[in-house]
Amino acid sequence: MKKNVEMVKVVREAVGDDIEIMLEAYMGFNFPYARALLKELEPYNLRWVEELLLPDEIHLFSKLKEYTDIPLSGGEHEYTRFGFHDLATAGALDIFQFDTNRVGGFTEAQKICTLAQVHGIEVIPHGGQMHNLHVVMSSFASPMAEYFPKTDIEVGNEMFWYIFDGEAVAQNGKLQLDDNRPGVGLTLKPNPEQFNIIE
Repeated sequence: MKKNVEMVKVVREAVGDDIEIMLEAYMGFNFPYARALLKELEPYNLRWVEELLLPDEIHLFSKLKEYTDIPLSGGEHEYTRFGFHDLATAGALDIFQFDTNRVGGFTEAQKICTLAQVHGIEVIPHGGQMHNLHVVMSSFASPMAEYFPKTDIEVGNEMFWYIFDGEAVAQNGKLQLDDNRPGVGLTLKPNPEQFNIIE
C-alpha cells in the first residue's frame, strides 16, 4: 500500500497539478484493499482509477463509490450492452471503458454510449485505434479518448495494425485526420501475408 501511494505521489510531484493522472489496477485488488487505497490516493487529484476489482463484482464497485470522490472506471472486460445496463443501474462506475471491437462493433457501442449518456456516465473507450476513436468522435458522452501509440513491442492490441494502414498519429495530445483520405483515413493492407500472426 505504501509503495503504491508513494509511486502516485512521485508522479504527481513530477508532472504538477495541471496534468491529469489515471491509474490502472487491472482487476488486481479486493474490496478492503481498494477501499483503503482510494482513501490514501484522494490528495493526488486523480482523473480516474480503472478496474480496481473483478468486473463481475458490480455490487462492490457500487459500495466503493460510497467511500471516495475519485471517479471509478471499467468495462474493458464487459462484452454486452446488457452488462453495461447492469453497471449503470447499480451506479457502479463513473466511466465506461468498453472496447468497440469487444462489444460487437459500432452499432452496439453507440447503444452503450446512449445508455451512458442517459445515466450521466462518461465513455472513454479502452485503448486507442480508430474503431474506438470513431465512437469518441461521434458521442456526446465521450470527453476524450485513450491513445496507444504503435510500438515495436507486442502487448496484445496489435491485430488492428496487422490489418489496417493510415491511422492518424497524435501530436501534442490531438489527432488531425488527413484531408486527402476519406473518413478516418484507414485502408486495408492489401497483402494478407503482412499480418500472418499464426506461426
